[in-house]
Amino acid sequence: MKQRFDDRAVVSPLGWWRRWASWAGHAASGTAAVYGGALLVAIFMGYRSFLGVTDLGLPDVTVPGAVVLLIGSVVAAATVCPWGARLPPGAVSAGAWGVAALALVGSCWVLLDLVQLVLTGAVTDRHGDSDWVTFAERSCLAGVGALFAATALAHARRSAGVCPRCGRAHPPRTSGRRHPAPHAAPSAVRWIAYIGCCAFLPYLLLHVLGAAGVPGIEPNGFRPTWSMVLAGAGGVGLAVFLLLGLVRPWGMVFPRWTLWLAGRRVPRFLPLAPVWVIAPTLALYGVGSGILAGAGLLSDDLFGIGGAASLAFGGYGWALAVAAVSYQLRTRPLCVPAETATV
Repeated sequence: MKQRFDDRAVVSPLGWWRRWASWAGHAASGTAAVYGGALLVAIFMGYRSFLGVTDLGLPDVTVPGAVVLLIGSVVAAATVCPWGARLPPGAVSAGAWGVAALALVGSCWVLLDLVQLVLTGAVTDRHGDSDWVTFAERSCLAGVGALFAATALAHARRSAGVCPRCGRAHPPRTSGRRHPAPHAAPSAVRWIAYIGCCAFLPYLLLHVLGAAGVPGIEPNGFRPTWSMVLAGAGGVGLAVFLLLGLVRPWGMVFPRWTLWLAGRRVPRFLPLAPVWVIAPTLALYGVGSGILAGAGLLSDDLFGIGGAASLAFGGYGWALAVAAVSYQLRTRPLCVPAETATV
């Protein structure tokens, strides 16, 4: 049986943020308990519109949501409390990953809400009514999902007897961190990224045809202007740039054309922070809208502009998620044991 890595014994000059493995479990447990408790109180007061899923004709998930959050609070506590060491570590990690996945699925449309908020200053449902409560629910679930993912990762590494921060086995006393040299993602990940970039092509092509006046392309006879098409192409260009940066060496160190930044290491949070907001939303939106359109619950045609949008956003979102995982692993800094530190 492998000995659990006690990260409380790690001596390091790192700040509190980089010591996330030591506090993520506590934060996840507390946040889930507060959120689940608040949702439970709302249930007793008659609230039955959690995440607005009933508006789409789907079953109510208010009670299951509260149950998952409260159970998740106990699971997260098991990763950091002494009594949790008596439980099977694989089961505890699986439970934490499960709560993280469910929370991220529940928050999948938060990016669309944020875009609407920036553009219009309001958040509405599909009927045009104000929907701030659902926006707050999705935002909170995004935070809960991130905390539980960190909790599950730290617990799995700790149970394997390795450092929960860097995933390597080393003595407890460290003197800092070492960043890996720039290198590209594995070939399979790069091809997934390239396919994800190409997923936008049918969507852009249909918009071009619609702007050219071809009938039956856009719903309800709508005809986009060429400026709208160019703006959309510019957005796609930025999306492609972000995705390629995750799989190429210049995504780890600023290239020469960035002038005064050239040669400096790219901070990991710079691409990963927006990616982990964008990727789950687009991936689940693409899959969800495709399923709903195929089931006849949406007015969009699965084989028209609606299906092209589902392919574009879903394909790009999943490719972005795969590339982000690869980037996170490739850029993961390694702890430097104090014995091998150089002055």
